[in-house]
Amino acid sequence: MGMRFLLSVLFLLVISHGFAQNDTIKNINLKEVLVTGASKSKIIEQQAIKTTVVDVKSVSAQTANLSELMNRTVGLRVRQTGGLGSSVNLMMNGFEGKAIKYFKDGIPMDYLGSAFSFSIVPINQIDRIEVYKGVLPTALGADALGGGVNIVTKQSVTRRNLDASYQYGSFNTHRVSLLTSATDASGKFFIGGDFFYNHSDNDYEVSVPIVDSETAVSHREKLPLFHNRFTNIYGELFGGVRNQKWADELRFGLTYFNIDRDNNYGVTMDTPFGKVVSGAHSVIPTIRYQKKLFDNRLKLDQFLVYNTLYTNYTDTIKGVYDWYGNFTSVPSRNGEATNDGSLTKLQYENFISRSNASFRLHPSHEAELNVVYSKITRTGSNPFGDTYPQSGEDVLSTPAKYEKLVLALGLKSFFMEGKLTNNLLFKYFKAKGKGYSGSYASEEEGWDKQSTDRFGVGEAIKYSFSEYSFIRMSTESTVRLPEQSDFFGDGSFIASNFLLKPERSYNLNLGAYYSTPSSLTADLNLFYRRTYDLILLINTGILGKYQNVNKVKGLGMEFDIAYTFFRRLKINGNFTYQDFRLFGQSDAAYEDARLRNTPYFFANIGANILFNNVIRKQDQLSIYWNYGFVREYYLNYIPKEYEPDGFLGLWGKPGVNVDALIIPNQNLHSVGCTWQLNPAGTLALSLEMKNIFDAAVFDNYRIQNAGRSAHVKISFAIN
Repeated sequence: MGMRFLLSVLFLLVISHGFAQNDTIKNINLKEVLVTGASKSKIIEQQAIKTTVVDVKSVSAQTANLSELMNRTVGLRVRQTGGLGSSVNLMMNGFEGKAIKYFKDGIPMDYLGSAFSFSIVPINQIDRIEVYKGVLPTALGADALGGGVNIVTKQSVTRRNLDASYQYGSFNTHRVSLLTSATDASGKFFIGGDFFYNHSDNDYEVSVPIVDSETAVSHREKLPLFHNRFTNIYGELFGGVRNQKWADELRFGLTYFNIDRDNNYGVTMDTPFGKVVSGAHSVIPTIRYQKKLFDNRLKLDQFLVYNTLYTNYTDTIKGVYDWYGNFTSVPSRNGEATNDGSLTKLQYENFISRSNASFRLHPSHEAELNVVYSKITRTGSNPFGDTYPQSGEDVLSTPAKYEKLVLALGLKSFFMEGKLTNNLLFKYFKAKGKGYSGSYASEEEGWDKQSTDRFGVGEAIKYSFSEYSFIRMSTESTVRLPEQSDFFGDGSFIASNFLLKPERSYNLNLGAYYSTPSSLTADLNLFYRRTYDLILLINTGILGKYQNVNKVKGLGMEFDIAYTFFRRLKINGNFTYQDFRLFGQSDAAYEDARLRNTPYFFANIGANILFNNVIRKQDQLSIYWNYGFVREYYLNYIPKEYEPDGFLGLWGKPGVNVDALIIPNQNLHSVGCTWQLNPAGTLALSLEMKNIFDAAVFDNYRIQNAGRSAHVKISFAIN
């Protein structure tokens, strides 16, 4: 029912364009406004490489978080393992995990760990999120299969700037954000800082399995999570010079962050924990240099970072907890998550160098070179873990090392007076790593080593019919090297696997875009993927492990549309269908089976209406509603003949009648309002009720997210 309603509204959005022709004179002015706003976002979205820009500025006063904004974006699903601060994993066009690369202002984010995850970064600190689907631009050279996400932070160049917000919500949730910067009168020297703080008890109710102690019969009850708090602090101080003969900008940064997390469960919600905790912290110095030479024909951009990231994981209670929070002592155990227990402390030494140079060969041709080198060395200790039998030394004390080099060379060309754009890219990837994955007879035995290098090639082409319509296509043959976190695990709930092989994929995107000067925007994208040795996080019980899933192919379609009525009411909607299946399997039961734990249809509808001069002159009130739908999917592979027999599997019931294998249909509604004192947004107040019908919302391996919750936020800005 929910999905039929959603598709009906999307259809009405498409045909409604024909009923709004009564504002011809106003359209002339609106066209002029659109040109001046040539928003960086519009320029990026309309390039040859398929890109979606997540609108952050227009909703910065709302209580939404980045995960919610990305879930409302066509083609994206955030896989979150619980409430605020839980680990997140983005799925895009059938790919997920490390197949999608993450960047902060164009720089790979590995050195930040989970400190700048889009699940915890406040939207007030973000200018926009660029989502590249398929081929990555040369400047973001990385070994990505499914694309990349570039989080672009706010970079104020005004004389003085201040942006602050405080948000309070259900489950004792507190979120604080502060940005400030200043530039001297000459515009040559600048200084600033940004800070955010998050805390939540995350004690929302979930449906959990309860085993009767007398009958051993299991049933489900709805109980609050009880050991699930999350707290983090993040702060960065920066400063430097601009507009010098020798540098357009030289920026120095110093970042500190700390994360404390209680863990109430592992990869699934089958077993509760009452004392398992984890955390991370680091101090991070960075430097970035940018300069344009030869009448701006040559552009240089160099970034360097070196830091040590410390993580910890503690599981030392001799006993177990039940879902009521009761503790039972078991002297034979050293921990509750595992019998052996853990007191793991790890440190990762990170070094990243990103060098970018672009040169305009001709007014219609520009070449670009991007080189990213990273080196990570992990050492640690765990008195409860594996040791060498002869020496008794901790296996983790032996350094595990990982190095990677990604070189990208691109040529962007314009033909036919700019109507035709062509991007040609060549990439080279090289990585090597070694470490231990268990106990061995001596320190000299048992090395697990990996060394590989690969080449990739990509092509993106776009033809514009007019300023408001174009078609584009991109294709690539690429690889994704296993990351250090795939090899090493996380020292807590994800085990190591040094035998992973690189992923290989052949990708194709074909899309069309149409808009009008004032009201309608529509974007259609078709994609095809054929992937070998796909790396997925597999549930192995309490722990998970990244493994290769051989031979996956599939195609999909995504459609996004937005319409503005009379400059006050905006309605937008999108849907994504993706059909990714195993092929070439030795077991016939798995041949042509859908990827497990992977949604295949999801959609969104949103509406926002504006009112001016409500309480005082020049103020603005916006009221918004968002609806999200996810079609049921399956935790494990099921034979194709047991899938729902409706059109594309969108209707009907599956032949597998096991509730534990099915994540059911999900319908999520949220409503809210934002009042702004003036158009500049100096003072804003926002209220929102999320999941107003208290629907059960599930994610990775049926982990349940929060139900109904209320949030209030106050924002203050001076520019």
